[in-house]
Amino acid sequence: MTTKKIALFIDADNISAKFGKQIIETLEKHGEIFIRRIYGNWEKNSLRSWNDCILNFSLRAVQQPDYVAGKNATDMSLAIDAMDILYSGKAEIFALISNDSDFTPLAIRLREGGMKIIGMGNANAANSFRVACDEFIDLDAPSEVEIPAEPKKKVPQSEKVSPTQMNLFAEEKVSPAPAVANPKVISISNSKIQGERDKKIQQIHNILREVSKSHSEAYGFFPLSMAGTEIKNKNLGFSVKDLGYSTLREFISAFPKLYEINGSGTNTFLRCLSFAQKNKAEDNFQQIHKVLRETAKAHGDEKGFATLSWAGDAIGKNNLSIKGSGHGTLSKFVSAFPNLYEMRKDGKIFSYRCKK
Repeated sequence: MTTKKIALFIDADNISAKFGKQIIETLEKHGEIFIRRIYGNWEKNSLRSWNDCILNFSLRAVQQPDYVAGKNATDMSLAIDAMDILYSGKAEIFALISNDSDFTPLAIRLREGGMKIIGMGNANAANSFRVACDEFIDLDAPSEVEIPAEPKKKVPQSEKVSPTQMNLFAEEKVSPAPAVANPKVISISNSKIQGERDKKIQQIHNILREVSKSHSEAYGFFPLSMAGTEIKNKNLGFSVKDLGYSTLREFISAFPKLYEINGSGTNTFLRCLSFAQKNKAEDNFQQIHKVLRETAKAHGDEKGFATLSWAGDAIGKNNLSIKGSGHGTLSKFVSAFPNLYEMRKDGKIFSYRCKK
């Protein structure tokens, strides 16, 4: 029997690295994974947990920068590559690993192209994406437990049946035993337990939104430590560890469509990606960029460089601040936009100029 050729595409922004080994082992039961690609903006700290999986399972990490703050372009990049593979005619099975409903049209198109679609995700996977796949595997569903087979009893020589006797017995019509899918497997999956877990996850989301409304800065960011303290003060009777996440940061990183996280350690900031907050944050970003451009134009030297101190004073006079933006200093803020600015350091003096 010919082994099926599988093209694997992982949306790292939407799937936790803890499922890496499970994804590979599950797919290897279906065929040969000859294409192994994983997509994301690898400059993000939240994706560093994928490093070991990339090395251990020979995944090809495809870099996809975020062209707009708070929104990734991974979906489009992955879809384009998947269509290229479809037209090459080399793959027989496409494995799409994500929770994002944006991959629903891709799954439908690949299926129309005669491909078998295996989807993988967790409890947060969009239903539209699930039903668009020929098979959807829930990564965080409870596993199955195999019952060891009973050792076969040795049959005495006197009790062994001769070939002639076997033929005689074969003529007898014996009612078949009730069909069992696999008597050696007992499923411990329990929808009630899964439902309780979903309710607890929703409680965490509700608390994070409350903290965002009460304590977020101009850009919508608030300290991760503040969120942790608020969750602890609620006395929920459970923690994110009980839900399968080692830290609150890992929990938040599992929902990239809901949250954005910046910084590290005690300087880690979080924001909820609601529509209102995104608009508010982007508006503040635009105002600071405008001040930076005006300052560079008014105070730049013959090469167009202006000192950051001039820009800092101008930002303050316009009642703006980078506090809560996820960047500790103005120099880090400017450095975060290499497509817009060029930085220069002369001793302790930082300067910048706008790129055309």
